[in-house]
Amino acid sequence: MSRTVPLRTVALVGRDWGLALLRDGLMNNDLIDLVSVFTHGRLPKAEGGGARPELPEYESICAARNITLTVLDGPDAKQLEKILPENLDLLIVLSWRFILSPESLRRPKVASINLHRGALPEFAGSEPVRRAIEAGATRTAITAHKMVEKVDMGPEIARVWLDVPPLPPKTSSAAHAEIVKKRLLSLYAPLARLAIKSIAA
Repeated sequence: MSRTVPLRTVALVGRDWGLALLRDGLMNNDLIDLVSVFTHGRLPKAEGGGARPELPEYESICAARNITLTVLDGPDAKQLEKILPENLDLLIVLSWRFILSPESLRRPKVASINLHRGALPEFAGSEPVRRAIEAGATRTAITAHKMVEKVDMGPEIARVWLDVPPLPPKTSSAAHAEIVKKRLLSLYAPLARLAIKSIAA
């Protein structure tokens, strides 16, 4: 039997893929009540540490829908259990820079879902698209899975695939991975909708 009450949901999202998820997968989704969005305000030090260019669009989207937006970096972003809502059904995560504590993972009553840019368990961890290319894979996936304490090891909920074009001559696997990641952008929202529908059923 499907739920009749929308899932009270918090999104932990970053970068352009988080925006795509927010706009097309979480807004206007009758299965959830999106009560809060968390994102990062600064780039990693390896990318210069400056302000994230996508932050104003997060602010605009959330303001237009009267959804609370919390911008977190550093130690505060590692201690979400102190600020996550108590009455929470679903946590959905994409491009969040920090590992969630066991307390944060236990906060939602229904599930914590991560959208991982790779087929699991083969390409768990960082840089899954680049590693898939280097392994000679002809397609890559985004996998929605329930989050557990061991990173990327929770049970799979849904998966969508994208064919990977062959690595062009004189192109590095890292550069080719960036092209593939852009092609994956439109798949986050459909995957999230599949996962939420499965969880809500």
